[in-house]
This record gives sequence, structure tokens and C-alpha cells, in this order.
Amino acid sequence: MKRLLSIAALGLIATTTLITPAQAQMFAGFGNINQAQARLEQRINAGVRSGRLTRSEAFNLRTKMRRLNSLEAQFRSSGNLSFRERARLNSELSRISNDINVQLNDFDTRYRNRHHGRHF
Repeated sequence: MKRLLSIAALGLIATTTLITPAQAQMFAGFGNINQAQARLEQRINAGVRSGRLTRSEAFNLRTKMRRLNSLEAQFRSSGNLSFRERARLNSELSRISNDINVQLNDFDTRYRNRHHGRHF
């Protein structure tokens, strides 16, 4: 009986240590924070290439991404991210994603005289 409890306890500890690092990287709706940051950068780059983002809009969005990277580095300097830090980063990711959506759909383009398929 004692041996069975010891095995069960070791199994629980092993499972917990395997799950915790994975959970530390997860963000609601985003997955891994680095992947989320890469997706946001891709959206900004695609917006610039398509002309849907002006240079100044792209610059402002990239500035927000740099601030997010700095905040993440500051949080990670202590080792692990706390629940509150993960929530803050998740909130910032959502805010930047929304800002990208707004800028992509505000009809400011780098091509002032072309509509690029948009109908007014």
C-alpha cells in the first residue's frame, strides 16, 4: 500500500512539472506568446505589402510590439511568469491585435488615389 501511494505521488508530481511550463506559455486565444507575436508581426508586414497600412501606422504598431517585447523581457527576468503577468501580456496582445484590425480597415492607404478593391 505504501509503495502504491509513493508511485501515485511521484506520478502526480511528474505530471504537474510537465504541465506547468506548458501552461506558462499559453495565452487565451493566442497559444504561445512568441507565436502570437510572430503572427501579429506577419499581419503588420502583410498590411504594409498590400498598402492597407501606411508607414506611420506600421511604425506605431511596431512601437507597440517593441513595448510588449520589453514588458515580456522584464516579466521573464524573474524566471517564471506569474498569472497576473501572463494576464497582462495577454491583454496587451489583444489590444495590439485590435489596433491592427482598426488600422487595416480604416481606409488609410499608402496609395492615396487607389481603392484596392474597396467600394465606397
